Amino acid sequence: PTPPEELLCPITTDLMEDPVVAADGHSYERDAIARWFAGRPGRPTSPLTGAVLPHTGLTPNYALRKIIADWRQKHG
Repeated sequence: PTPPEELLCPITTDLMEDPVVAADGHSYERDAIARWFAGRPGRPTSPLTGAVLPHTGLTPNYALRKIIADWRQKHG
């Protein structure tokens, strides 16, 4: 089955394994958002809104990680 859209990284459109929250409040796969920021040095922007972000800090999204793990266990 196809995973729910909320479990997919908006950059890669793949099921996330290490979801993090960026300064825009959205969750991304850690590697994907890190590559996004690396491609825009000095002026980080949101992949979803295009807005300039105040920082490139990333916060682990443990709740989403658990939801994804539960989905994987149920659907393989």
